[in-house]
Amino acid sequence: MIKRKVKLLVIEDEEFDVRRIRSTLEPFCDQIQIIDITSNGSKAVELIEANPEKYDVIIMDFQIAGKLKGENLIRKIKSIESTLQVIVVTKLTIHNTDFEFANQLLEAGAFWYCTKYPGDIENAIYQPTDFVLSIFNACEKRHLERQKHKSDKKLQQSIQSILSGKKIIGASGFIKNLKLQIKQLAQSDTTVLIQGDSGTGKELVAAHIHYNSQRKYEKFVPVNCGLL
Repeated sequence: MIKRKVKLLVIEDEEFDVRRIRSTLEPFCDQIQIIDITSNGSKAVELIEANPEKYDVIIMDFQIAGKLKGENLIRKIKSIESTLQVIVVTKLTIHNTDFEFANQLLEAGAFWYCTKYPGDIENAIYQPTDFVLSIFNACEKRHLERQKHKSDKKLQQSIQSILSGKKIIGASGFIKNLKLQIKQLAQSDTTVLIQGDSGTGKELVAAHIHYNSQRKYEKFVPVNCGLL
């Protein structure tokens, strides 16, 4: 259960729909707060760039005034702050049964989308329970992603600390080629055989491959095969 107040940025160029969003959220004003409202995608980007921490969830119409809108606006928002969650409210899906549009929104980075109620419904933009739950879920996802980013940053610092204590020293052509091979192998997903006499640094090379790979956050377990 979210105890902190969810902070929203609303991007909508129709005043009627802004009022419907306000009406839908009014019963939850103690839990959800609309911080800013803008009708322009470029202005929305300026607001987010000025303070990405100001908002948790973006509620946006797919079709708005200005050049920056739709999927391009979603991608721009996510490029500024990847943990910001975007909920799209649109009329385009009223008669649209093709899932291609929905897939495009999700691929662009939207958390969720919903179809606007018809214009003769004035007291809500969408089914209130689903709309509010989606906002709470989006906020929780932002919180979890931010926590993960913090954890990953700490792990990355730990990894750099480990590697700084396991430097491969040298500037010869052989060492340069070895470092290049390590970099290439770390990006692959294949079994690697490291050969060399005892004491030549096989475990050192293995550690560098591991800590530069996709598995760098997993535990590195060296095994002395001579004891098996």
